[in-house]
Amino acid sequence: MLKLLEQAGWKARQIGRSGDQGADVLAEKGNVSAVLQCKLWNQPVGNTAVQEVVAAKKLYSASTAFVVSNQPFTVSAKILAAANHVHLLHHNDLASLDSFLHDAKLS
Repeated sequence: MLKLLEQAGWKARQIGRSGDQGADVLAEKGNVSAVLQCKLWNQPVGNTAVQEVVAAKKLYSASTAFVVSNQPFTVSAKILAAANHVHLLHHNDLASLDSFLHDAKLS
């Protein structure tokens, strides 16, 4: 994941470990900082991942937040993400992270 972000021009570092406070990666590009919570699961991703990244966004003073997964997201996760301005992203779309940041300033 870090390599994909770096190829897309992001400066990224792993911050996730046990007790990671809801984020696995912190990425920066231009004036934008993003926290990413990554889930490699065998079932749809629910509210917990969204709640975790919302907390991480505040903790790391990030301008945006993403939950990235190989699985789809539950309806309730989509509703919660929309209410908290969290982007839900399939891992195949990671290289095009910028396209999800319409209002961000990446210069």
